[in-house]
Amino acid sequence: MIRIAMIGAGGYAFELIKRIWTIPDKIKLVAVTSNPARKRPGAETCRQKGVILFDTVDDMLESMQGKCDVIFIPTSIHTHSSLTKTVLEAGFDVFLEKPPTATIQDYDDLVTFVTKRGKKVALCFQYLYTSIMQRMKEQISSGKFGKVKCIRSIGAWERLDNYFSRSGWAGKLRVNDQWVLDGTINNPLAHVLCNNLYLASTDRWKLAEPKTVQAELYHAHNIESEDISSLRIITTDGVEIVYLATLCANKVLEPVTIIECEKATIEYAEFNKAIITYKSRKKEEISDETELRVQMLKELALAYENKKPYYGSLELCRPFTLTVNGAFESSRMTHSVAPRYVQRFEYKDSIKTVVSGLDDSLMAGFKQGKLLSELGVPWAIKTKPFDLAGYTQFPSDAIGN
Repeated sequence: MIRIAMIGAGGYAFELIKRIWTIPDKIKLVAVTSNPARKRPGAETCRQKGVILFDTVDDMLESMQGKCDVIFIPTSIHTHSSLTKTVLEAGFDVFLEKPPTATIQDYDDLVTFVTKRGKKVALCFQYLYTSIMQRMKEQISSGKFGKVKCIRSIGAWERLDNYFSRSGWAGKLRVNDQWVLDGTINNPLAHVLCNNLYLASTDRWKLAEPKTVQAELYHAHNIESEDISSLRIITTDGVEIVYLATLCANKVLEPVTIIECEKATIEYAEFNKAIITYKSRKKEEISDETELRVQMLKELALAYENKKPYYGSLELCRPFTLTVNGAFESSRMTHSVAPRYVQRFEYKDSIKTVVSGLDDSLMAGFKQGKLLSELGVPWAIKTKPFDLAGYTQFPSDAIGN
């Protein structure tokens, strides 16, 4: 049993809280912070269940000394580094929501800070903690499928205008002087990109290192950052990763990833099932019916109690942030899709944005391993690969919108 306090009681924080309450033998929620002016329904539910409410993080950290083991930080991207440092300085361990930071310099600074304090920070890329992901990773690491040659993935989700208006940082490149880089690659579909890097590495405890990233980043919503992305990553081991994603889907397509290896091909779909087809044509199917966030919470608690490595440690994820920064460097800016290709209409008490033909173009890119510009998409803009050798500072020069 570990004792957890949560920064926040609404939105995604409350989704985590509800799942914590399903595993009372593993985790006990002892406190949350909630701004009383926002009157979050989740805060009142917590109060009714005997969870202590605090108005501020500082009040909680001071009052919970000796009464709590871990602070969960599921806050906005640009607050991750500063809040983690504050919590660690107060003497608590941290479970940190993905992504770790927006920039590689903030990531490196945070890792240095954590290391000096002899602490470990779990990073909550939730799908790394699933049994199906760990089984695939173990088999790839053992060499069962031979060398990984290439990985292709696609994910097409919809996000309505009320998603981007829900907070001051959604869809932003930066807030004041802090980078956010919110979008498909660094937030909603970041899991897919992280999984790709994870499965591209044969090291049991590492993500593959990106050598170059060629990226095309676009937006159709009225936002600064990107809601359509197509990337080609070449790892230092020569694995090609092609990633295509959008938040402007006409029809939702849950993520699908193809991992081509020397001896087998793996089709990994919807984060919970995979079909492994060997060169002999023998097939093996695996699935994972566990509620994925619950599974992550259980694995975090188990690793914390037994002082074992986290499947998603902070130190593991440098290649992810490096890839995100390389993508923005390659694209140079988030290119607006020409208005004549964009449709906006009322949908589910908000406004939905769809790009004509995008669903088909993404699928074609997925099947052929091509970026949108390589398919001749009329609004797509060709970019150049960005070399990440020795890269330590984002941006390398001015990047505009």
